Amino acid sequence: MSQMLQLDALVMAMACLTTTQTDLGGGLGMVPPILDNSVSHRGFYIDLSLSYLYLQTSCPISALSGLTTRLQALTNDIASVKEQIGGLQEQLVDLRRSGGPAGYPVSLGLPNAIGSRLPISSLSSLDVDVSQLLAAQGGPGAGGGPTTPSNCLKQQHGVVRIRTRANVEPFFVFCDQKVRGGGWIMVVNRYDGSEDFNRKWADYKIGFGSLTTEFFIGLDKLRQITSSDNYELLVQLQNRKQELRYALYDHFGIGSESEQYHLNVLGKYQGDAADALRQHEGKKFSTQDRDNDESEANCAAAQSAAFWYGSSCNLSNPFGLYQRLLDRDKDEYKGILWRGFLDGPKGSLKIVRMMVRPRSGTS
Repeated sequence: MSQMLQLDALVMAMACLTTTQTDLGGGLGMVPPILDNSVSHRGFYIDLSLSYLYLQTSCPISALSGLTTRLQALTNDIASVKEQIGGLQEQLVDLRRSGGPAGYPVSLGLPNAIGSRLPISSLSSLDVDVSQLLAAQGGPGAGGGPTTPSNCLKQQHGVVRIRTRANVEPFFVFCDQKVRGGGWIMVVNRYDGSEDFNRKWADYKIGFGSLTTEFFIGLDKLRQITSSDNYELLVQLQNRKQELRYALYDHFGIGSESEQYHLNVLGKYQGDAADALRQHEGKKFSTQDRDNDESEANCAAAQSAAFWYGSSCNLSNPFGLYQRLLDRDKDEYKGILWRGFLDGPKGSLKIVRMMVRPRSGTS
């Protein structure tokens, strides 16, 4: 017998229990033997295989009217809820990455001493109340409606839910509104070594870390973002001497996973950190378990990192090992390096931030 008929019989039984006066302590009339497909409850039996309801007293027809309609409505509601759950699963992952349980503010734990030295004040004292994010899901734009932004332009500073295209699932990003006119989507944030960047392909594909501390947004999301519009890239760097540098590229984009997320667009450079990405242009992304570089060696494994490596492993390495102890330099090009600012083979940068925004947001 179908599950719907079984459910229908069970609901009818419950309806009778709530609409009739029965003496559950009295003798039963005709009660069939309990079979494998029968249900017993407080003195009555429902034979699900025959859809017969046996009760001590008759069940009025009026109590059963409308049950079929109500069951169909419930079925439709369940299907709708299942569809919503699928969308919420992706949001839940991003919420966990963005800082933890609702009601507890999460902050970018950068030391104030470092933040005060940077012209990018957003590096210090960034507070985000996750409960506000959850509450926003019930307001305008909930479910990825028309008011869900496609990028960080004209949005609040902090964690924001965006949808890059109408036919894709929304996700959370960190919007920086305090640097060079704002509108930036944070892609990479490194400043204290709290997050391990020596990871495999699967981690780099989906991203890792909290959006309000150290993290990488993920290659899948970066591809979605940069393929939805013409984006520019800003790289901010700081060394152990508190020297600040930047590299700005007026166009940036990467390929799909089937293309190994290759760095296929890199526009005109300006800045004072050196045009270090130029030698990585057109290269495929490599991790320790996915060697896509043009070198005989596995650059990702050799440098304990991941990046768009080419024929040489000794170029820029912004996803390299973080150097917590300044008197013990990372050697063999394994540190966080930027060719032309900190070349290696020893040493490591203290801060690396990479952000993208639509070129229309340039100011």
